[in-house]
Amino acid sequence: MNEWFLFSLIFASITTVVVVTNWLHKKTNIKSETIRKFIHICVGLVVSICPFIFKSNIQLILLSLLFIGLNSITIKFNLFQSINSTSRKSLGTIFFPFSILILSFFFWEKPISLILSVLVMTLADPLATIVGKNGLTTIIPWRDKKSRRGSLAMFGATLLIIMIGSDLLSRIYNASFYIPFPVLLACSLFTALLATLAESISFRGSDNLSVPIITFLSYEIFLINYTHETLTPLFFWIILSSITFIYSWYIKSLSTSGAISGYIIGIIIFGTGGWPWIIPLVFFFISSSFLSHLRYKEHAERNILQILANGGLGALFAITYFFYQFPPAIILYLGAIGAATADTWATEIGYYSNNKPKLIFSKNIVDRGVSGGVTILGYCASMSGAFIIGILGETILNMNDLLIPITIGGLAGSLTDSILGRFIQAQFKCTSCNAETEDRYHCGVKTEMIFGSKYIGNDMVNFINTIIGATVTYYLWMFNG
Repeated sequence: MNEWFLFSLIFASITTVVVVTNWLHKKTNIKSETIRKFIHICVGLVVSICPFIFKSNIQLILLSLLFIGLNSITIKFNLFQSINSTSRKSLGTIFFPFSILILSFFFWEKPISLILSVLVMTLADPLATIVGKNGLTTIIPWRDKKSRRGSLAMFGATLLIIMIGSDLLSRIYNASFYIPFPVLLACSLFTALLATLAESISFRGSDNLSVPIITFLSYEIFLINYTHETLTPLFFWIILSSITFIYSWYIKSLSTSGAISGYIIGIIIFGTGGWPWIIPLVFFFISSSFLSHLRYKEHAERNILQILANGGLGALFAITYFFYQFPPAIILYLGAIGAATADTWATEIGYYSNNKPKLIFSKNIVDRGVSGGVTILGYCASMSGAFIIGILGETILNMNDLLIPITIGGLAGSLTDSILGRFIQAQFKCTSCNAETEDRYHCGVKTEMIFGSKYIGNDMVNFINTIIGATVTYYLWMFNG
């Protein structure tokens, strides 16, 4: 059968299901959540068979783009109440096709892992919601309530999907090797753990993006480490990082969402690069936590957004190197970590300057901690932090000519942070205590913006800092080479 005819048939079928269920929602008492889950499962099952019926990823990419656009329109104009009128505002209908777009675009050549990831999102994720809905023990790892019962359901369902699905799909695709049962069990437990953790820190439907991506990465990372005979170091890191992040959560260096997201990022980076890649990140984490605790700071716990802002780009570079063997990713990774270290050291050490900070590009004196404020001590601390990352990169990764590029890249990122902090970064006022803050939430309530762009908060500024640091480091290294 012609593949474009199948594409049209799938598109028409999904559209029909949405239209019909929306009509049923209006005519009956079926709840929106029930219909939403039914559509979620139907679409997910259809997507999971696409690697069987399409020779290339073009059709699935196009389907994903179409439904990203259509679902965005339905949310904006409040159409199709059957899927958009739920008990909580959710962007899950956009995250769902976006995750499919990422998997199909970058990893089409790994059909078994892709299918399993989609099935976990399709079956385990809604099961966790259904089972956990009436759970008595609830926690709020980030902003959505989660139940212990739901998390156990997510873990158990993912475990079964990976175990059974791996065996069946390996036979269907005539895999070059079959996974021994003990290894398959360990792989399933590993994947189920990370998928469950990813689901636990989801917010407004973001689990439709994080769960399939994390499922895919953890499954692939485990199997590739198995084939490379490096599972022992990976297991050691799993245990060591578990202790580290639990302790950091206990002493309130990290919030629950910060500890979980940091744990996941750490496993991804270690699983893709081993000790040489994780050590610079460990140095950043330990040094920044130590400096933060040298002085008392209200709300010092780092949450998921702060973790992603400082470590998310580095994780992307590690993944790129792991799957595509892209050598420049090493330099970009060190540049990103160097910039994150430089900015944190500038803030934490610069706080102790004998002279009050001045707004960058001006002589206006401001209080310590104000966005855009800089000091000579802060500049020196910024360069020192990046310089140490450069030393680690040269020593551990056996690379040359990194010190100057990473030092300058880190300083460039830190300066960019200060510039954005002064002119663009959003500033907020707490509606509870009236304090001015960089945070969108303060005293447990949402703050009001009083200055800057609502799209450029402190976490976005930190993320841009790592982009600038990585870019400047890479081009200086290329020029120097």
